[in-house]
Amino acid sequence: MGRFQSVLAARERRKARRYGVEVKALIKVDDEFAERQCTIHDISQTGAFIAVEDGDTLEHFTLTVSRQCRVIRRNKEGTRIGVEFLVPWSVAP
Repeated sequence: MGRFQSVLAARERRKARRYGVEVKALIKVDDEFAERQCTIHDISQTGAFIAVEDGDTLEHFTLTVSRQCRVIRRNKEGTRIGVEFLVPWSVAP
């Protein structure tokens, strides 16, 4: 970790660096049939900040991000592939 990043991490006291994005996602609660839409506003390796209607009832859920991709490389066996997002992550200003 670079000096600048470590200073930011110490000041914010976060475990991982966050990246500002604006990405649509889905929330699935185990005991609910319907999924809820949300927007991810920032994301890191350890968590995210999301906007969702009626979030006051949420406790545990699965956050799903759907991204259209195309294959850009694969190994001989076809068991590992590299993909490119067709629409890149949009970085928030």
